[in-house]
Amino acid sequence: MEFVATCPKGFEKLLAEELASFRIPQVRQLRGQVAFGGELADAYRACLWSRLASRILLVLARVGARDADALYEGIQSVDWSGHLAPGATFVIDSHGTNDNLRNTQFVALRSKDAISDQLFSARGMRPVVNTDAPDVTIDVRLSRDRATVAIDLTGEPLFHRGYDSRSARKVAPLRADYAAMVLAAGRWYRNVRHGAPVLAALWAGQGAVLVEAAGEALDRAPGLLRARWGFEGWAGHDADAWDAVLAQARQRAEAARDRKPLLVATDTRPGAEASARRALRAAGMDVDLTFCAAEDVSAALAGHTDALAVEDLSWVSPDEVAT
Repeated sequence: MEFVATCPKGFEKLLAEELASFRIPQVRQLRGQVAFGGELADAYRACLWSRLASRILLVLARVGARDADALYEGIQSVDWSGHLAPGATFVIDSHGTNDNLRNTQFVALRSKDAISDQLFSARGMRPVVNTDAPDVTIDVRLSRDRATVAIDLTGEPLFHRGYDSRSARKVAPLRADYAAMVLAAGRWYRNVRHGAPVLAALWAGQGAVLVEAAGEALDRAPGLLRARWGFEGWAGHDADAWDAVLAQARQRAEAARDRKPLLVATDTRPGAEASARRALRAAGMDVDLTFCAAEDVSAALAGHTDALAVEDLSWVSPDEVAT
């Protein structure tokens, strides 16, 4: 099977390294995404464990998309009865344009018509489009005169970790995948391997860096708290394979629950300490956090020569973060 993990621009190398660390085969960097092969269980593992990917897509076909008619015929070349069960709702997530298809909404509409017409011909009833909570999200991405058609296995983007610490927000947030990217670039995983990882978060902000660092140190899969996945309503979903991946992740989290990473943070902005502690609690991270003044950070890290220090980057652009 062929899969694609999408990501922000600049994340590709780190994401490829992350996927390879999961023993996922055939990893290949592309622009704004990383392709990989393997079985459905590999994709489930990427969904549950990746901190850097935005979405995991199962590629169904690459079809002609020179114009609306070519796109319609290409979409109809896929057997949709194997992906949309009777009564299942769906939505089209369209990306990209070309000279003849200049509007993503029209691309989505034409793709929807092709799928609906095929299933109406086969079943005598049209599937229902649900833009709020579809059973299946179908991803259509145009590149010049071709379109890649895929099943979105994630549903909501993976950087929605399944917990919410936004109440009483007073400090600008940093998205979870950007926080994870900073840690990956700093090779936080090396500290984690030592058994007593130490992190100093300068300008800790909303606490995203602290949550991601704690989760990695405690061997907690970032998707463990998510209540809903995009593959659950897909007709091709392998429940046994998913249950096995999920059970292994829970066993790993249980085995690492006694690890105690040292987290030191400083931030003088009003509400910063409360926000950071709230984020850790919301994510279920049972760790000790030392919040101190900037001039006391060195004392708090005394004797820890391998500590990783990071700064909150919530005020810079995504391109600057990637750099």
